[in-house]
Amino acid sequence: MRSILVPPCKGSVITYLAAVLLSGCHEVRQSVSKIDIAEIGTEDPLVSGFYQLENGAWRWTARAFSAALKPPDGAEQRGATLELQFYIPDSQIASLGPMTLSASIEGYVLTPETFSRSGAYVYSRKIPREALATSLLPVRFSFDKARAPFIGDGRELAVIVSRIELQTD
Repeated sequence: MRSILVPPCKGSVITYLAAVLLSGCHEVRQSVSKIDIAEIGTEDPLVSGFYQLENGAWRWTARAFSAALKPPDGAEQRGATLELQFYIPDSQIASLGPMTLSASIEGYVLTPETFSRSGAYVYSRKIPREALATSLLPVRFSFDKARAPFIGDGRELAVIVSRIELQTD
């Protein structure tokens, strides 16, 4: 079920303002449709809620995190699919129980999903064509819970992310 929070606008002014508000002072210098966390230079489109690269392959996230993606070629005509590839460790489910992921993109609230077991997942949602009529698409993700910071590690930890991508349908 999708609900519209704000009406989509054809222009880039609203998108630009949303990206600025979403990112605070973060400026995205190079927009991409796919973020492979392990690749050098992926920090730029990671707007907020991501921690440092670990083991050269993945990053922990905070409970809420966001990225800015470029809609792929042809997406405005055919639509696109958003994919978030992530892993929930056993320790997260053991201490927190089931975790629910919510996401929003360009004023559209995407259907949340609850994960009751540890393991590797791909959260995949169709994005309407009208939301893709922009050059930069802010994407917000949020889990309903995360592990609180503890002594020796001051980070709030939700899940481990390895890839975020917008693919043309």
